[in-house]
Amino acid sequence: MSRSESDSIFQLHTSLKWNHEIWSEIKPVYEDSFPEHIRKPERIIRNMLQHMDAFLHVGHIEGQPCSMALTGLSTDKRLLIIDYMAVSPEQRSQGIGQQTIAALATWARETHHVDGLLIEAEADDRPEGVHRLRFWLHCGFESTDYIHSYRWIPEKYRAMTMDLQSEHQRLAHPLSRDGRVLFQQIEAFHKQSYARRS
Repeated sequence: MSRSESDSIFQLHTSLKWNHEIWSEIKPVYEDSFPEHIRKPERIIRNMLQHMDAFLHVGHIEGQPCSMALTGLSTDKRLLIIDYMAVSPEQRSQGIGQQTIAALATWARETHHVDGLLIEAEADDRPEGVHRLRFWLHCGFESTDYIHSYRWIPEKYRAMTMDLQSEHQRLAHPLSRDGRVLFQQIEAFHKQSYARRS
């Protein structure tokens, strides 16, 4: 099953279940964009789509894949966690990343009525890390102060959120701005991703 959102000639197709054809189409973008040590293996992604509230999104322009994202709902269902998001290397710096995030936000709000988007972004002072942070801020995310370290990878991360609530909702049930609290949601998502299943 899939759904699509369109913005001009950009379309975002969302797969709610594992689909090998869709994965094969977007796998090169995924592998070109993330080092092997931070990529989830294909079997883990397959299990996520089969057993979790996880989704594989593929952006297309004129029928050709141009971006991808792997997302999932937080345990409290208030947030859509963006696990991975990438644009095809030959199509970067053309606004496709922003269109992908905007389409994800629309889809998440309309389909799952979430209050916001949540990502973990590298907390990196190198030019590429600064560039990525600028991208997320430009898309409408806000950064938290807490810097999180994982035992199994050297990179450090910060939580960033995009609030999708109305002013009334925001006053009644504000999203947490505490990075430690947000990383509890992120770590629960990762733990569920890697859980052994029979």
